[in-house]
Amino acid sequence: MTDGPASGDCTGRSALRQERRADEERHPQHGVVRTAFAVLRREGPSLYGRAAGVASLAALGGLLVTVVGFLVAWHHFDAIRAGAVRARIDEDSYAPDGSRVNSMWLTLLACLPFLILLLHLGCTALQTAASRAVGGKDDGRFRTVLGVYVLRGVCVWAPVVLGILVEEYFTTTTFREHTPIVPKWEYPDLFEVLRYGPPLLGMAIALALRLGWTLAPATAASEGLTPFAALRRSWSLTWGGASAWFRSVAVALPLGALTVGLYVLLHAAARPLRSGAVSVFLEWGPDNTYGAYVAGVLAPIAAALFLTGALTLPFAHTVLAVLHQRQARAAGRTSGPRAAARNG
Repeated sequence: MTDGPASGDCTGRSALRQERRADEERHPQHGVVRTAFAVLRREGPSLYGRAAGVASLAALGGLLVTVVGFLVAWHHFDAIRAGAVRARIDEDSYAPDGSRVNSMWLTLLACLPFLILLLHLGCTALQTAASRAVGGKDDGRFRTVLGVYVLRGVCVWAPVVLGILVEEYFTTTTFREHTPIVPKWEYPDLFEVLRYGPPLLGMAIALALRLGWTLAPATAASEGLTPFAALRRSWSLTWGGASAWFRSVAVALPLGALTVGLYVLLHAAARPLRSGAVSVFLEWGPDNTYGAYVAGVLAPIAAALFLTGALTLPFAHTVLAVLHQRQARAAGRTSGPRAAARNG
């Protein structure tokens, strides 16, 4: 009677080793990046063509959102321009009214969700295509994968926004009208903690969530899971063991560094577009130097984002699809013999 569990464990370990050897014979294990490059050699023209089309549509949508934002905020540009002209006539210095600048920032914040939605639409199309190229099937629905992106984005950004709001409440007078007390004087011993602690804590939580849910879109595209189920599945695949965690970090961090680094380089290379955008705006648009300046600032950002998405997203989504396939296969090899050992 006492030998039953031990013999079951030995049987489970033996079955696990045999399953691994058989799986390695059926599926030779190459590196994740090497496998992704093999997929890109086979499906690269299709994926990069789709990426170019998606990036172009996203750019047009972003341009439309930007134009709408300019139209909404244009009366502020006019007021700032008129104030500068009056100050020049009076030979006085001029600084834009802070309330108008804040209103323009609010307009930008109102446009951000639409821009992020455009990005998620493009990523959804590319992730489904990459998962189909890697696995040879597409069980996920477009709307399901898009739901994963939206749900993941809300959950990841919530701790960051909450940390910033807590920091603003305790270290500024933003949420305290008609008060002469400066929060730094009110909390002299805790000011530094309240200023840096909540944002850093929110950022740490967001990074942990983002890493754990890295494979959620690929999971939804390959396994046809609902958004919540895809998040849970991705979390278990990423944090299921030391090797799974290490493999996920070793893939996700370089991909993020590659994307950010390429954007920085492309943004620096696109800086000459600033003067050209200003000239085009003043030539074909209203005679407002402040609006032209904002257009000149946005032009290199838009160009860098467009090129970064077109160049890196096919490779990144293919790597994530391959990583999901490896993690799911490893989890299946581990869970099968364990379940058999428990039942035995």
